[in-house]
Amino acid sequence: MSERNPSLEVIFTSGRTVEQGITLVGIKISEEARVATGVCYLDPKDIERLDVKENDNVKISTSEGEIVVSARLSKDAPHEGIIFMPLGMYANWITPPGSAGIGVPQYKGVKATITPTKEKILEVEELLQILEKQAHKIS
Repeated sequence: MSERNPSLEVIFTSGRTVEQGITLVGIKISEEARVATGVCYLDPKDIERLDVKENDNVKISTSEGEIVVSARLSKDAPHEGIIFMPLGMYANWITPPGSAGIGVPQYKGVKATITPTKEKILEVEELLQILEKQAHKIS
């Protein structure tokens, strides 16, 4: 049996999925978009270590921020210590900006911590409201 932890240090990576791609032709703030992109895929051993079940909420933290999403069992295991998120508002929330002067965000290989949580997954509209408030503070 694997050792259980309240949180795990992982590598965060993101990319396209069929489900996420389908939402690109619709409204990106729809419930379908939230369901397709407000998730992260974990190796079965990592789900066991975190002591969560599929569809439990987890908080992912990077140097850029934190976001609550739904945990999903990866069909592409094994990949212990690596979590995958579909591209979209949720992944973008924690994706660091580009480095090396080329302006491309760091979609792959980002150090992150994942923790079980009872916090709710914010709707895309709620995330947009937070961004709007932050923009007003800056201007």
